Amino acid sequence: MSSSTLGPASPAHTGGTATEGMNASRRIALIDGIRGVAIVLVVLSHGWVLWPIERIDETAWIRPLFRSGNFAVTVFLVAAGYLSYVSLASRGIHHMRPGVTFVRRVLRVGPSLWLLLAAVLVVSTLDSTDETTASDNVDSVWHVLTYTWNWYVQGNLMTSRPDFGHLWYLSVDMQAFVITAAVLYMMRRRPVGVLFVLGGLLLLLTWWRFHVTDTEFVFQVLVRTTARMDPFVVGVMLGATLPLVRRLDLPQRALRWTSTATLVALVPLAYYCSRDERFLGWGVTLLELDLALLFGAAVLLTRAPRAVGVLSVRPLAFLGRHSLLLYIWHYPVFTFLARHTEDWAWFLRTAVAILLTVLISLAAHRMVERRATELLSHPLWREADNGLVPFTRARATSIWSRTLQQVKHP
Repeated sequence: MSSSTLGPASPAHTGGTATEGMNASRRIALIDGIRGVAIVLVVLSHGWVLWPIERIDETAWIRPLFRSGNFAVTVFLVAAGYLSYVSLASRGIHHMRPGVTFVRRVLRVGPSLWLLLAAVLVVSTLDSTDETTASDNVDSVWHVLTYTWNWYVQGNLMTSRPDFGHLWYLSVDMQAFVITAAVLYMMRRRPVGVLFVLGGLLLLLTWWRFHVTDTEFVFQVLVRTTARMDPFVVGVMLGATLPLVRRLDLPQRALRWTSTATLVALVPLAYYCSRDERFLGWGVTLLELDLALLFGAAVLLTRAPRAVGVLSVRPLAFLGRHSLLLYIWHYPVFTFLARHTEDWAWFLRTAVAILLTVLISLAAHRMVERRATELLSHPLWREADNGLVPFTRARATSIWSRTLQQVKHP
């Protein structure tokens, strides 16, 4: 969810001008702003553990604000797909190194996730109100670590850790990345063919989602990889399409109208998608296409219209840049506090829960995420541009040579 390692390369690496660099920064800020709105919707959708929801569900115009978690995750998936393509194709799609990008992706998300899992294991051991057994804790942590959590909960809903429920997204995101990276690698010398293959995959996934929605329990569909990865595929298709669209030199006026119209359309789409059955039907299809047009127009614009530019304001961009940590931590914090504050007023424990989530996320950013970003910025990664195997062989040879020299000349 962060653009720090998945965003477009800087002008220093692409040979772009300073103006292009500033435009790229604004575009990333816009995507971060949209993700900032999305993380707020995710947090609100899980607030049911802290506050009463009867009044909310009875009020038609308020309900979508508190029932748009799936809508928000779709935003994350489309953005992740687009930024993943940019990262994979940073040296040209025919020179892509999916293994290197995969390792960087794990190192980007992993440390923050590992910290959460370690904290939950410690708390579950000390907290008498935590009813999850030790064996179920181990199983749950293992499947989160291996990005198979969404598969596990489909058959183990009653024994899996309930405060890990939201982590299905990280599993689907990683699985979608692996699948699309494999497709891109196989088609790396046929850039137009990539679009046909991805388009066929998108149609297949869309048909399958409609099918399983009619034949399976809604919860299973909502965490099924093949029913949720199509927004990621749309994001990858957007990344693969933009180099071709740039050649058309589309009028800026048309792009401004497109970006504004697609932004405004997100409001009725949020309302429509607030019901799971509508979301799993045409809702997610309309939403992912709308987001692709919005992101695409924003990337091609030299100057965003005022309505779209509002999304790149600092508070929203800040939330978007830290959306990964907020996403990972908010639900475990909410459920922990809910267990220990049953006699508190709902507004008091809500305020404490949000404050605690923010403080923990900021601490995790300082202790873990910032260090992971520094690690991924190390010059050593440039040596891995030719692939993991040559890089590993070269580093092993270097270490072996230094060891022999130390033995010969202690």
